[in-house]
Amino acid sequence: MKVQQKATSSGPNCGADPALALKQMFIDMTMGTRINAGQCPVRRAVFLKLHGVAKADFIVTPGLPQEYRVGIFAKERYDAWIRFSSDTVPGAPDLKTTVGVGIKLFDVAGKKLLPGDEDATTADFLLQNMDIFFVDTAMDMCEFTYAGAVLHDYGKYLAEHPRTAEILKEMEKVVPSCLTTPYWSGLPYSFGDKNVKYKLEPIGPPFGAPPGQNNKDYLEADLQARLNMGEAQFKFMVQFQTDPAKMPLDKATVRWSEEDSPPVQLATLVIRQQDISVQGQAAYGENLSFNPWRTLQEHEPQGSISDVRKTVYQAGAALRRFKNGVPAVEPQHPRELNQP
Repeated sequence: MKVQQKATSSGPNCGADPALALKQMFIDMTMGTRINAGQCPVRRAVFLKLHGVAKADFIVTPGLPQEYRVGIFAKERYDAWIRFSSDTVPGAPDLKTTVGVGIKLFDVAGKKLLPGDEDATTADFLLQNMDIFFVDTAMDMCEFTYAGAVLHDYGKYLAEHPRTAEILKEMEKVVPSCLTTPYWSGLPYSFGDKNVKYKLEPIGPPFGAPPGQNNKDYLEADLQARLNMGEAQFKFMVQFQTDPAKMPLDKATVRWSEEDSPPVQLATLVIRQQDISVQGQAAYGENLSFNPWRTLQEHEPQGSISDVRKTVYQAGAALRRFKNGVPAVEPQHPRELNQP
């Protein structure tokens, strides 16, 4: 059943243009309301609770077969910066929130797909601790958001969309540590002439034990403690689409079976030992912009949700940087550790 909209000539109208409607709801309404309420610095529309920002190395597996040496994976290694966050507001508890990770690679040669950033030397990956999305398409995402942002009634929508309600419940899981949980892209990407999804899988437990989860900021405390004691590593993997019927590109609630197509490791993400609380490091990460379309043609995002993410994420980054007085350009070089 479709959500009944109170469409106006200027208000969000999912039927006319889902991308524009989502931009209005996430950027103009959600971010705009927070800005008008005095939020300073201005934060992202989603995944705005920061757990930590860390320097890393993205090391492509030596001796990869030629079929895997596509685009980004044709080079041996990259400097990277990582942002860990939850899709909740600062001040809210970490427990049972959706945790995401943004990865920015540096010195990536080649034209990028994101308009205005074609000549950027960076490339981004976005993943979260869930292997599927809670709606299938951009239209579904728009109607879900409209139900909450405009009608203020998620309950009615969820009652009419039990699959979405089921997935959202599944997403309310305990994450002991940002460094011990797997992450997935959820949405597909091209890989040359094939299609894949991405996965980050932790390699062994890093140092230390997780703090008590009664601390509302326990994920930040855990991340800081573990990286103070040693490095952390993740396998960066791709899962190939082997059956288009079972692994659709524009039905994001459908889980791609890892039994039918086991993920293949193409690189290792090594997060260096460091003090993530050093002055300026968190601010550096907060000023970075992550967009799945800031990548090479070989890794083009697929599906209608990816299409609208390009518009919404770019608009949000532009507004945030403008309000915070940050240049709306990609960094040419990565920040060094302990840089004042």
